[in-house]
Amino acid sequence: MSERRKKVSRRPKSAALTRRQFMKLAGVSAASGAISWPGVTLFAAQPGRKRIVIHGERQVTSLGYHNRRETEHVSMVDAGLVGQNPVTLERVPVLAEELPSIKKGTWKIDMQKKTMITVYKLRPGLKWHDGKPYTSKDFEFGWQIAKHPEFPMPDRLVPEMISKIETPDDRTIVIHWNDLYNEANAVQYTHVRAFPRHLLLDAFSAGDMKAFANLPFWNKNFIGAGAFRVAEWDAGTRMELEAFNDFALGKPKIDRITYKTVEDINTNLAAVMAGEVDFCMRSTISFDGATILREQWEKAGKGKVHISPASWTWLSLSRDNPWFGDARVRRALLHAIDRDAMVNNLFKGEKVVSHLPLSRVRKSYKKALAASAVYKYDPERAKKLLAEAGWKPGADGVLANGKGERMEFEFRVTAERRDHEQAQAIIADYWKKIGVRTNIKNMPNRLLNSAENRSRWPGAFIGSHNVTVEEWQERFHSNNIPTQENKFAPENVSGWNDPKKDALLDELNSIVTPARSEQLQIEFCKMFSEALPHLPLNYSPEVLVVKKGLTGITPRQESGGQNSSSWNTHTWDKL
Repeated sequence: MSERRKKVSRRPKSAALTRRQFMKLAGVSAASGAISWPGVTLFAAQPGRKRIVIHGERQVTSLGYHNRRETEHVSMVDAGLVGQNPVTLERVPVLAEELPSIKKGTWKIDMQKKTMITVYKLRPGLKWHDGKPYTSKDFEFGWQIAKHPEFPMPDRLVPEMISKIETPDDRTIVIHWNDLYNEANAVQYTHVRAFPRHLLLDAFSAGDMKAFANLPFWNKNFIGAGAFRVAEWDAGTRMELEAFNDFALGKPKIDRITYKTVEDINTNLAAVMAGEVDFCMRSTISFDGATILREQWEKAGKGKVHISPASWTWLSLSRDNPWFGDARVRRALLHAIDRDAMVNNLFKGEKVVSHLPLSRVRKSYKKALAASAVYKYDPERAKKLLAEAGWKPGADGVLANGKGERMEFEFRVTAERRDHEQAQAIIADYWKKIGVRTNIKNMPNRLLNSAENRSRWPGAFIGSHNVTVEEWQERFHSNNIPTQENKFAPENVSGWNDPKKDALLDELNSIVTPARSEQLQIEFCKMFSEALPHLPLNYSPEVLVVKKGLTGITPRQESGGQNSSSWNTHTWDKL
């Protein structure tokens, strides 16, 4: 199979079809029997073998820690010591026999020294996809990769909290912690995971981390320990995955998965209507598309459309632009947006306006909201705040400061991300009414993630990520501000730098009681609402489309690396 990406003619994602046009397209697709994928030889159906087709929208370059990666891809082909049920948020052992326990003596905490020891026991007989034994030494090796200062690891929180790992035998992992960490008994693959020493040790020992990070091992030659192994890799646009019979939790019921990256939402809609795809993952179907499918497809008994507010959409103002360093400016720009009207327009009455980076399913949510500042639509208040910050209307109505600088800046979103593009147009119009001008400059994902653009923008940017409390440290701690020195890999893209906030996050990640954890969450949300490192817009409805006959799919309550819809692929079945 050629590694060159197959060129597929596609309608731009932003050019949404009318319902009549879509139904016509879907009818043609169904009549023709298949959507054409030039140059791709698909897996031929074989009697007695179960195959499913999945559509995702994000092209990836890596199945490891780094580069462009995707939770769903990784959780199908690899596994960690512990996993997480995305519905109950319960931690469950995967490659480990059980979670370390204070009661059993496998989790020892020294509160005075602020150190800990956790002991994990691997399940017997674990294997890599190439059949070689999976041992405790492989986990230690994975940690060594993650903590290497020159490896492009996006988050070193957990690797750097580990002082050493001992491996007294092939199945025992003894982790020594140099600080208190409340997730120490539930180390997941997003924190630290094993990699095969027998394949990577020589390249790692050579010391060239740039070359090491770009090895073909990380994609087309990937060897993991998940329920499925990589059989074919077509430049991240298509993967053929074969069931791994020796998976720790049992042989998968599905034999083969064809995973296609399909960026065009109209192509995905047509494929669902034509019965050519079994599972469309998040962002492959727009909210409008989900509405169509519920009316035309789900009601006909052809499958199920799941919609859940699992992630969070925000607007970030450049940390490099001194205008936005004034909290009055940030607050004014949020007051100027009628988020209720915008969300009603975008999501047909779904009440998903957000004020905080906290999921509504969390116990602390109502108290956190009550304690936090809420910025209701108030354009007059917005104008007043801007005037206090030194911005006055010019002859043309555009605001200018004492230096004569006009409040005009670049406004980016991910090109062809329709909901973000729609929000961008609405927000730009609201800002125009108070004297703020924007210049639209949208980019595809591959350019936004390129070396010159990653994690930074000159003006405003609409993005989204999870609201998982356990990942606040990654998103908001000052240690995780992207810089040239760290290759702009960390995820505090707002640049929020506040020692008090950092101390709060540090305590939240330490060993605290549930009541104290809840109080810290409330305090953090209050600080967030006052500082406004991001302007909160809305919870993003996540759409999953599952064809009738495919069982085991569980929509997520929260997004994030620890929560994936493919967490339990070994239990999926096709009836």
